Amino acid sequence: MNQIEKIIDIATWNRKEHFEHFSAFDDPFFGVTVHVDCTRSYQEAKDKGVSFSLLLLHRIITAASKVEEFRYRIEGDKVVCYDSLLPEATVGRADHTFSFAAFEYDPDELTFIRKAKTEMERLQATTGLNKGGTFHPNAIHYSAVPWLAFTDMKHPSNMRSGDSVPKISTGKYFREGEKVIMLPSLLRPLIYETVRIWRLTMTAL
Repeated sequence: MNQIEKIIDIATWNRKEHFEHFSAFDDPFFGVTVHVDCTRSYQEAKDKGVSFSLLLLHRIITAASKVEEFRYRIEGDKVVCYDSLLPEATVGRADHTFSFAAFEYDPDELTFIRKAKTEMERLQATTGLNKGGTFHPNAIHYSAVPWLAFTDMKHPSNMRSGDSVPKISTGKYFREGEKVIMLPSLLRPLIYETVRIWRLTMTAL
């Protein structure tokens, strides 16, 4: 796990020109925010007595891992594909600071949620950013902002380092009749096909 599965042959890649064009941009990230019906996941979180945000995180990562393009990363002048994804997020503290966090993925949803909750509690008792425990190349950066029903979100990105990590955010849910609706946001490099990937991932919710 967390290993490079293959190196993309850019010379024969059907997105070679897209890669060369957009990788020269100062900000090659493309963002999209969509309405998603989360009724089933919301009800299951209530029935299981678990965090809705952590349940969503597990389902998003599980679905994204099945899409090869979500596992692509730019490393130097190469595009590589990892064999798995690692969810990284922020954990808020009572003093209004936060820590970076990396959550060990487990295919079992309840096991993942339990371990993630334990790690969150550990980090809430610390100080600083915990930079040494995060910033894995196969990460997906995840932000849960449950007090805001946003329509867009921009994440900080270090373009000089060749950042190509996708950023996914979820906000406050709201109701439309009997449905529970959320507007998750995806930000990722435009060198990869985006809308199809996002559609496939959001069907997991």
